[in-house]
Amino acid sequence: MGVRISVSAAALAATVLTALPVQAQQAPAAAPLTNVTMPSGTATLSQPQDAEYGRLIQQHLIDRRFQTELTDHMPASDTVPSPLKFFGRIPGTPSELTYAKDINRYYQELARTSKRVKYMTLGTTEEGREQVVIAIADEATLANLDQYKAQLAALADPRRTNAQQAAEIIKTAKPIYWVTSGIHSPETGGPEMLIELAYRMAVEETPFIKNIRDNMITFITPVIEVDGREKMVDTYYYGKKTGKPKPPLVYWGKYVAHDNNRDGLGQYLKLTQNITRGVLDWHPTVLHDLHESVAYLYTSTGTGPYNNSLDPIQSNEWWLLAETEVMEMTKRGVPGVWTYGFYDGWVPNYLFWIAHTHNSFGRFYEVQSYGPDIQKGLKMPPTTTSKEWFRPNPPLPSVDWAPRQNTNIQQSALLFALHKVASDRATYLENYWAKNRNAIEIGRTGPVNAYVIPARQHAPGNVADMVNMLRQQGVEIGTAAQGFTAGGVEVAAGDYVIRADQPYRTLLDMYLSVQNYPASNPRPYDDTGWTMQYMHNVELKTIKDQAVFNQALTPLTAEARAPGGISGSGPVVVFNHTGDNALMALRFRMKGTRMLAAETPFEAGGKRYAAGSFIIPAADRAAVSRAAEALGVQGEAMASLPQVATHALNVPRIGYIHSWLRTQDEGWWRAALDTYGIPYDYFADITLKKAGNLRGKYDVLIYPTVANTAKDQFVGVAMNGKDPIPYKKTAMTPNLGALDSADDIRGGVGGAGLDALRRFVEDGGTLIADGSTVEMLSDFGLTQGVSVTRPAELYNKGSIMRGLIADTTSPIVYGYEGKQLPIYFSQSPVLNISRGSGMGYFDPNGPGVRLAQNVTPNVTPVPISPWPDSTGPKGGANANAAVDPSPFGSAAPASRSSGAEPTQFPRVVMNFPAKSSDILLSGMLSGGEALTNKPLVVDVPSGRGHMVLFALRPFWRWQTQGSYMLGFNTILNWDHLDAGSGAARP
Repeated sequence: MGVRISVSAAALAATVLTALPVQAQQAPAAAPLTNVTMPSGTATLSQPQDAEYGRLIQQHLIDRRFQTELTDHMPASDTVPSPLKFFGRIPGTPSELTYAKDINRYYQELARTSKRVKYMTLGTTEEGREQVVIAIADEATLANLDQYKAQLAALADPRRTNAQQAAEIIKTAKPIYWVTSGIHSPETGGPEMLIELAYRMAVEETPFIKNIRDNMITFITPVIEVDGREKMVDTYYYGKKTGKPKPPLVYWGKYVAHDNNRDGLGQYLKLTQNITRGVLDWHPTVLHDLHESVAYLYTSTGTGPYNNSLDPIQSNEWWLLAETEVMEMTKRGVPGVWTYGFYDGWVPNYLFWIAHTHNSFGRFYEVQSYGPDIQKGLKMPPTTTSKEWFRPNPPLPSVDWAPRQNTNIQQSALLFALHKVASDRATYLENYWAKNRNAIEIGRTGPVNAYVIPARQHAPGNVADMVNMLRQQGVEIGTAAQGFTAGGVEVAAGDYVIRADQPYRTLLDMYLSVQNYPASNPRPYDDTGWTMQYMHNVELKTIKDQAVFNQALTPLTAEARAPGGISGSGPVVVFNHTGDNALMALRFRMKGTRMLAAETPFEAGGKRYAAGSFIIPAADRAAVSRAAEALGVQGEAMASLPQVATHALNVPRIGYIHSWLRTQDEGWWRAALDTYGIPYDYFADITLKKAGNLRGKYDVLIYPTVANTAKDQFVGVAMNGKDPIPYKKTAMTPNLGALDSADDIRGGVGGAGLDALRRFVEDGGTLIADGSTVEMLSDFGLTQGVSVTRPAELYNKGSIMRGLIADTTSPIVYGYEGKQLPIYFSQSPVLNISRGSGMGYFDPNGPGVRLAQNVTPNVTPVPISPWPDSTGPKGGANANAAVDPSPFGSAAPASRSSGAEPTQFPRVVMNFPAKSSDILLSGMLSGGEALTNKPLVVDVPSGRGHMVLFALRPFWRWQTQGSYMLGFNTILNWDHLDAGSGAARP
């Protein structure tokens, strides 16, 4: 039942306004709500109020249009400290930010002084900082939190909780609404607002807030990316205190920046793992992630296409709650609260999709930037200020924006969402049980009843890695107790079998389906193809036969492990090159042991071994066996060396180059190197120009993509002004410099740096590059015979493509069976090979240097099929197709041209197919003709060394394990990359 708004809120506001300076009163207030029926108790302020806090709210709010009765005041408490008492300022104070460690201290104090708050730790970050969550509810609920946790767990599994039992549980159960923030470190407002929201929720006694506390449990994680938050605050205060240019926020976490919200599939980062464990442990009803990017508040629904694996209930929940927020905020005259026209709802790699993959309800906000400095005359583009059905009260063409507006608008909207879920708690709990029931039922009666991952594949270690990735996210996996056949699929004893009649079948369908994103759809927000088994280069079969449910399976209760150890006898040990990434770890773990690589396939002891197989001539049996067992790789001991041409696997000294412009993507290379125990020296591109003899220090240089134009990469952080821009740990910036530091980060690779790279290669080193670094090397003339084009007709967004192995003798493709490999590609670089003369002398400062440009394709998208031949499944637009066991069809690799070639000519190791219809495996592609026959991996000899250029992304997020070995092979065979080419070795 609603009540009309009382005069107490207006009276309080009027009292506060009399004390405000003229500037703060310039903007008109929203229309009074005296004739509007409000949710019960929203403006009943009988509780004592903190007048000073209320005065500061109004002072910092420079535009009254962003005020609601939910946030225009603050209750006083004699026992629980307000943010003002604790910090000496309120959230929304201009030019101030709060460290995560101090937010955590405040939350601990809330929990100490209020029985309505419980403080918990989720885990730690890569740099050792705590990631926390607080629970807020009424005292009785928090005292019995384990009981409510158990009720949600029961609703999560309809196999043990039928409809009648669920109905009884729902009568007393309470939803958990989990709010997270601060995953993107430059988006600073969410953590500030959540300081205030936590206090308000703990102490306010209005019926509106009491309804939330009494009928729901609110979880708050104020900062997801804790490492990045501390760096962000450091850089802000450095600029504020010194008046000098502040360092850019080069690093957030240890490995990646913005991509920390793209790790839901791969689950590599600690922050992702911590949240996933929390979801699996607590079964939250809603997971709501706060972001900043657009005016003034976008509440997520998405334009579509929605992921076809989403339960329809989930997309309906998006709209139900978003429309509530838009309506309530618009009712109060708050401008710029809208939905629909941003984001799509396709790829399941975001943090909030951890909820969707586990049948909870995931959503997010995008709010106008917090600042924290006041932004005068903030202008909005016309495309965002038009009045639309999804934007009934659009943003203003121009506004003075203050951080308090950010605090008010998202706190108000979030409170309406919390109130809605608390009021309709039975609906959302019933939805949660129903989504879990639907997942199980579709798995029982739908097109896929089970997934089978054969254990005895070419790369058993990579198989175990994929199985563990699924198991880490809560998927139930068993191993076949004995062989059987179901649905025409033969299953061997020990194979991994994943029954589809389980609650997290939704996750399986999202991850293991083939994606079809027709190019006629709206431009995708992120990747369009991610089929997990393709990315891992792992065979997976699907069973359509309910008889599979009768088969005996042994539950997998610990990590899957590939068998490891040494069999046979003799002083020589041979490890077949299977493409297992663990082989890379083996070589570096035993770096003091002499190892050889076979240059061609061979037979020994009745077994066939692949080119690249490791041969240890005089093995320490015990040491090798220990390493093999630990890493899950199998070797065979034999009496004598196999009769095969070999070269030494000399362990290289590795240098790793980054740019101070951006470290977003290069961190995925580091993640792989660190995981497999590969040491390297990490340094910035600006040091190349004064590095001296690079070849004397390093054998291999890794220079991953910077994702900037060649010109930007060349120039780096601009040398503007006289003041250096430091990035290092100091008393003023204690959180910077964990990975690398510099007194002045200005200047990019420059001409001298490029010349140093050229000399390094000519002196016998191997340079490895991908992405924008390939474009830079090409545009500045270092890659003889290789150029980069930017076809205007091509449009592709993060898809899985068919890669053909053009030169099976190259060490770069050692261990890969067959002639084809699924690879990840996204738009660029598109490589071309020229048979002209060598490049001649490179003058880094010479005229006529071409600089890379960003080209926006201007094409009319046309619908396409992701499958190149009739062997693959078809489906409606936007559909995730059922998995076909043979995804590669019958396309043949392009053969290398014959005839005389220059002595040092680029060696094409992999390329795209000759027919555009054969290219796409999963995702979207328009204008694929521009890719036909184009190189994907090129080995460019120069002097005594090599440049290895990747057009594909061998290390993309934590998803492309199947192509890691392309990079690893290059490192392992760095000084023998010409093996198999027929070229004379210097």
